[in-house]
Amino acid sequence: MSLQFIFGNSGSGKSSYLYRNILKEAAEHPEKNYLVLVPEQFTMQTQRELVRLEKSHAIMNVDVLSFARLAYRVFDELGKQNLRVLEETGKNLVLRKLAGEQKKNLSVLGGNLNRMGYISEVKSLISELTQYNVSPEKLDTFLETEDVGETLRLKMQDISVMYHSFSAYLKGQYITAEEVLSLLCDVAEDSGIIKDSVIVFDEFTGFTPIQNQLLRKLLVLSERIIVSVTMDVGEDFYHCRGGQELFSMSKKTVSVLMKMAEELHITVEEPVVLSDGKKHRYKNAPSLYFMEQNLFRPYYHKWRQKEDELRIVSLKNPREELHFVAREITKFVREKHYCYKDIAVVTGDVGLYDNYVDEIFTAYDIPYFLDQTRTILFHPFIEFIRAVLEVVELDFSYESVFRFLRCGLTGITERQIDLLENYVLAKGIRGRKKWEKQWTFVFDDTEKENLTEMNEVREKIYGFFAPLSEAFVQGKTVRDGTTALYELIEKLEIEQKLKQKELEFERQGDQVKAKEYAQIYRIVMDLFDKVVDFLGDETLPVKEYADILDAGFEAARVGVIPPGNDKVTIGDIERTRLNHIKILFFIGVNDGVVPKAGNAGGIISQFEREKMAACHLELAPSAREKVFIQRFYLYLNVTKPSDFLYVTFSKVNADGKALRRSYFAGTLLKMFPEKTVEEIGETTSADCIMTPESSMAFFLEGLQDEAWPGENEKTASEADQTEEKLSEPANKEVWNALAKFYLSDENWKEEAVRLLKASYVVHSDEPISHAVTQALYGTVLENSVTRLEHFAACAYAHYLNYGLRLRERQLLEFASVDMGNIYHDALEHFSRRVEKSEYTWFDIPEDVQETFIEESMDDAIAGCKNAGAFENVRNRYLTGRMRQTIKRTVWALTTQIQKGKFVPADFEVSFSRADKLDAIRFQLSDEEKMNLLGRIDRVDTYETPDKVYVKIIDYKSGNTSFSLVNLYHGLQLQLVVYMNAALELEEKRHPGKKAEPAGIFYYHIQDPMVDGLGNETEAEIKNSVLEQLKLNGLVNDDPEIYEAMDSDFAGNSSVIPIGKKADGSLKATSKAASTYDFSVMSDYVKEKIKETGKKIFAGDISIHPYSLDGKSGCDYCPYHTVCGFDARMPGYSYHKLEKFDSADEVLKRMENEKQEQK
Repeated sequence: MSLQFIFGNSGSGKSSYLYRNILKEAAEHPEKNYLVLVPEQFTMQTQRELVRLEKSHAIMNVDVLSFARLAYRVFDELGKQNLRVLEETGKNLVLRKLAGEQKKNLSVLGGNLNRMGYISEVKSLISELTQYNVSPEKLDTFLETEDVGETLRLKMQDISVMYHSFSAYLKGQYITAEEVLSLLCDVAEDSGIIKDSVIVFDEFTGFTPIQNQLLRKLLVLSERIIVSVTMDVGEDFYHCRGGQELFSMSKKTVSVLMKMAEELHITVEEPVVLSDGKKHRYKNAPSLYFMEQNLFRPYYHKWRQKEDELRIVSLKNPREELHFVAREITKFVREKHYCYKDIAVVTGDVGLYDNYVDEIFTAYDIPYFLDQTRTILFHPFIEFIRAVLEVVELDFSYESVFRFLRCGLTGITERQIDLLENYVLAKGIRGRKKWEKQWTFVFDDTEKENLTEMNEVREKIYGFFAPLSEAFVQGKTVRDGTTALYELIEKLEIEQKLKQKELEFERQGDQVKAKEYAQIYRIVMDLFDKVVDFLGDETLPVKEYADILDAGFEAARVGVIPPGNDKVTIGDIERTRLNHIKILFFIGVNDGVVPKAGNAGGIISQFEREKMAACHLELAPSAREKVFIQRFYLYLNVTKPSDFLYVTFSKVNADGKALRRSYFAGTLLKMFPEKTVEEIGETTSADCIMTPESSMAFFLEGLQDEAWPGENEKTASEADQTEEKLSEPANKEVWNALAKFYLSDENWKEEAVRLLKASYVVHSDEPISHAVTQALYGTVLENSVTRLEHFAACAYAHYLNYGLRLRERQLLEFASVDMGNIYHDALEHFSRRVEKSEYTWFDIPEDVQETFIEESMDDAIAGCKNAGAFENVRNRYLTGRMRQTIKRTVWALTTQIQKGKFVPADFEVSFSRADKLDAIRFQLSDEEKMNLLGRIDRVDTYETPDKVYVKIIDYKSGNTSFSLVNLYHGLQLQLVVYMNAALELEEKRHPGKKAEPAGIFYYHIQDPMVDGLGNETEAEIKNSVLEQLKLNGLVNDDPEIYEAMDSDFAGNSSVIPIGKKADGSLKATSKAASTYDFSVMSDYVKEKIKETGKKIFAGDISIHPYSLDGKSGCDYCPYHTVCGFDARMPGYSYHKLEKFDSADEVLKRMENEKQEQK
């Protein structure tokens, strides 16, 4: 029985010395057991190292173990195989159950236990107490004898209640991971493995109280214990001046073991002191040896020589850091012939970088091992379970059902899911009742064809959830719910599907994904077992049950694949084991990461921990102690590389927030005064020319910047284009060399040629053939004026809409188009009611008007095809607003009518081929015709003995204004076409009278707010409202006509858009035109319609959207993603329409064109 220490600085060769000696002894004494204990994450690499060092590459009587593995090895030896270890997820579940039972006994914690994460805090504190050998009884004694203050005492009494309950629950059933070593202490004496063995402890920075308790046993039972301790050989090994010392952890470990040896009368052998780091690890890097000798020492020297072994680099952000690291790694491997396994990347927070690692390192073709356990929270199987429970919880909401279907494990095809989703959205299917019943409603024949299939899928989906919904009704237990969930998983053969995915990833060589899929099913089943074991007889609502499973999923982790033979290791400064590293990149050396910011919160504060420590109850290190501990870890990590050390930090984080560099960078700069921080600019594509993958960005930039000499010069063959590309003097030699590489490499040639060819592609508009045109449109176009306006805006959008009939997905929602339709219908119903009643617009009483409005709105809403959307609370509110708007509209329209002599003659006047109106029939060629369809919202007339004056009003719920410029360019033909049709209709109705245009107007349906000082009379307010609701359009400038529209106005009219000067003439701002001007517009529009019709039949589908006054044909276009229009691409451009300075100029241009046609 003896104890021996191996002392040495980092890099002095302690591990090598230990392993070589152990292997030598083991070979000489094959009957003895030699146990090498290292931290859990180091076991495999240590075993590999021992095998490497052994001449025969086999070790028979040397075992590499961690503390936990030693315990299980002994338990197996002694036949203790019925141990049930409760890990983190199980603890959460047990504590949650106990918290409910003990709630009345918890004076402080009771009200917080339902808060998110609070149970986990209780679990962490209980685990900490167990780990530091504080039993419930010891805690009670401490609280009874020590004065720690009332607040802390009450909190710890609650913890004691939970701790006692927890221990009582576990007794005889389970043990926790922290108690495994306690159990090992109890049975160690019976173990033949331990008895008279030689035990080596390597790579430990210290031991917890429970580990020390085991060490006490091992000192007595084993033949010899050897402990390696990292400590400067110039230090006093057995005396510590305080926690601020760099090697205080090491000295504390030595002190505790020496005290044990003294108490147990164990012989302490002469320590081995190794001090040849300069010859061992740092023989090629004297400056790194200097750093190891001086780092964090109270008195340090300064290195005055120039060297390249240490670099301190500042970069823009974490992503740029990884780009820099990847470039440097590639250079080391290519130019200096290092292996990838010689290189490591460490950081204080792996989470800051793990999202970029795969993308960047794969682009640079760098094999890597990310030393980090993976969460399972976003795995498809976990998403499946969460979605299933959400469907039950939210009663078949649209979001939850399709979250379930899109997880990819249901066996329902993507096509079926798409069909189903379109139908559900269009019909507003929400809730279990609608999924339960047969779907019968269809809008078109396409849906009818798919309805049978959709109903089959609906029944299948409903069949999945019916048993599950029953299992979560009131009175059912957690066991029932979990069983139903398991049966659904079995029914859908999830285990087999996961196995298939695992094999697929194995074939693709993705071992990380393969291992994840291999473990996930077992993890979930283990969690189900625990939930049933601990909460099986409880009744929980589905939301709470889902939260418990979520907590379990969150705690679960998938183990990582150990690194292969030649990979860069990427990991954390505290967790990751680095061995034989020649180059180390220490990234993210920013304040808050190095050292790590202290975790705020917890049940007991930092001050309370210090108070307990002062009363001799030792728990985990305090925040102050952790800073010193982190400093020691820093020392251990940065002294690992034998050749080069890179220290990098970011200026800003991923969100663009400024960051400060860590104090550690400043410490190095003071130690190396000749060293300066290297400022590396943002990575350009040229910087990335390392591998074919990483160089592609530079190649593409060259194509984009220099490939397009002009839009009309692209007639060369592909070979000529390639040659031209490579010989252009503007291109750099590097780009030419890279292009030649891609074109000569078999793996990249096809892609390079495709990209080169694509860079010369210029869009050109080719019309569709006459045969296709006739197949799409026939020989007679029957369409609305709106269709012609759409063609004028963009011929290609017209083709997609009216030719290919592409439609946006239908949604059962109350859109602006529905609002417009309801307004139109309500006004039509109101007008018809007035027409059929004994009243006219001039004498209808207010109460009758109110009744008519309400009835008309009810009829309009009932007739809306999306009537189901009004079940929505928001839309019910909107209908109230719409009723108010219609009241305002009827009042304004009535007032406008009453101010003049024009009488509403007709409403919702439809015209079609049956009316045989010349104004809507156009002969485009011998065989091709166009007939216009339309519906005029309102026609007002004013009759004289020989004439009928016609006024057209079109109701608009949007902000549409009449523009002669838009009319000229074919974007606003509607009002003039309506006027032409109305004039012809009125002349037929009034034989012998000439119909003349009085005005064309838009009425904007709204309930406007008016500004005021608050002292206005009601009449003044009404006038202001009326002013805002005046008609927008063009008035005939004949005084007889406009005075018949507003009989009594001075200044500006509140009915039509004109104003009079003092002498009675019209103001310049008036929107008026002569009867002749109206005829010019009429003739021009007829020709424009013919011209548009001919273009449609000619197959014009050009992607050439208009652009005028900041508006374009692409605004609100649903087909933008289909056409791919981009004005920056050659061949694409807007059709920039001509602007005019005045209305007179537009009319003059129309007249000139009319003359030219004659």
